[in-house]
Amino acid sequence: MRLNKVIALSLAAAMVVPMLVSCGKQKTETVDENGNKIYSYTFNMYTQDDNEYPTQEDTLFNNYIRDNFGIKFIYDRIPRTDWETKTNTYFATGDSPDVTIGGKEMNYKAWGNEGYLAPIDYTKLPNWCALWGDNLDKVVSLASNSDGNLYYLPTVRQEKVQMCWLYRKDIFDELNISFPKTADEFVEACKKIKAKYPDNIVISSNGQKKSSLTGFFQMFWIPELILQTQSCIDPVTNEFVPYAMASDNAREMYKFVNSLYKEGLIDKEILSIEKDNFYTRCAQNNAFITYNYVYNTDTFNNKTNVNGNTGANWDWAGNMVTAYPDKGTIYKRDPLYSNWGPAFSAELGADTERFDALLKYYDWCATDEGQLFTSYGVEGESYNMVDGKPEVADGWYHEKDNPEGKKINREYGTLTYTFNKYQKLFEELRGNQIEKLYDAYMANDKYYYFDEFPMRYTEDEEKRYTDLETALNSKRDEYMARFFMGESDPASDADWEMYLSDLKKVGLDEFVELQKTVYERTKAEVQ
Repeated sequence: MRLNKVIALSLAAAMVVPMLVSCGKQKTETVDENGNKIYSYTFNMYTQDDNEYPTQEDTLFNNYIRDNFGIKFIYDRIPRTDWETKTNTYFATGDSPDVTIGGKEMNYKAWGNEGYLAPIDYTKLPNWCALWGDNLDKVVSLASNSDGNLYYLPTVRQEKVQMCWLYRKDIFDELNISFPKTADEFVEACKKIKAKYPDNIVISSNGQKKSSLTGFFQMFWIPELILQTQSCIDPVTNEFVPYAMASDNAREMYKFVNSLYKEGLIDKEILSIEKDNFYTRCAQNNAFITYNYVYNTDTFNNKTNVNGNTGANWDWAGNMVTAYPDKGTIYKRDPLYSNWGPAFSAELGADTERFDALLKYYDWCATDEGQLFTSYGVEGESYNMVDGKPEVADGWYHEKDNPEGKKINREYGTLTYTFNKYQKLFEELRGNQIEKLYDAYMANDKYYYFDEFPMRYTEDEEKRYTDLETALNSKRDEYMARFFMGESDPASDADWEMYLSDLKKVGLDEFVELQKTVYERTKAEVQ
């Protein structure tokens, strides 16, 4: 939804809820007891709903950046469910935060188009630029607006791949089945499991609703995130597909999932159950295959081997499944960057001295020293150096293995890992498993991924894109459920034509032409 529409809704919400807290304008410059100038910045931060942060300003994090950089953050921490609405309201009412973090790229680009954010001269950030190496130009091109300006600082995506098929290896071993490589083999494996365990769910939702289907998208040569991106470029033919969910490949995918449903092989609640329901199925020995993150095998095993159940062995498959083995196999290659980095208000951008002081801090965050600080905190307090390597101090933790301790990313103000996790931390958290999965994929022949492309819309095009996308998504989701659950038959020409006809009624043809126009223009600009 475009900003001007969201603003209207946000303002209406503000009138209904008069207690809406403003981030408030604070004094922007003070002098400490030693005569040092301290700049203050209002900081609007997206948080996970269950995170609690210190309310006082006198934290180790704040003291460190005040003493070393002469800056101070005044936080407005907003749960993720409220973040977009409240931030839109702040901009609409002229009460914009100096720094905002945790948005989506579509938010940042829309606010940049509307003039609420300051364009960033990233050449002032040599350490941030160095993070990207030879990929700098590509990252800037992808993250910039159609006016060529960069309105937020992307963060490094250290993960190459994360998602794969997870399966009950103990059940596969019992039935002497290897994890399949083709769609036909996939069906046969599922049928063998169903014959042995007729009352169990073979292919289960992963508890994340539509993401449970993304392994099937890739099986039929469609990007994993197609429900968000809509369009794609075929990695083998370089053909631009302006609306992939109306393609022949999409129809084959619908037919495939529909056939699994008819055979009783797939979860009837594939589009609806929550994560807790999936864990309940694990505890009941009632899930054998799902699409999820490679590092969740331990969690799934812990959830399954309870209540007297023993011997369950969830494992990850080192191969994806393809319906087109002659053409190749699709896997999801994580993007070069994510959109968790900071954006800065236009008002701050106009105050050059104050803006440059903050950019100096953020550029330091990209150095090895800065990555160590944003990953581990303050030496001697939250971590100690042992044999030249950081070790989390007693009473502190990163993950949820020590809920009674102090969590570093909660105690240290902003989100940790500002641009990049310290390499040791990345490896300890999930990096080793991720690298093993990537190596397994690369050991296979003809493995491809859909690359990103920086579609550059004008402001008017973006408005129209959003309106059309909203209408198309609604109709697409309606038919997705009908196709999967057998209310409509994707193998029927009449039903498929009805699907296309209904998409056209809400703007498919216009959307396709818009995407083609923007793609061709952008390609000419960036190549």
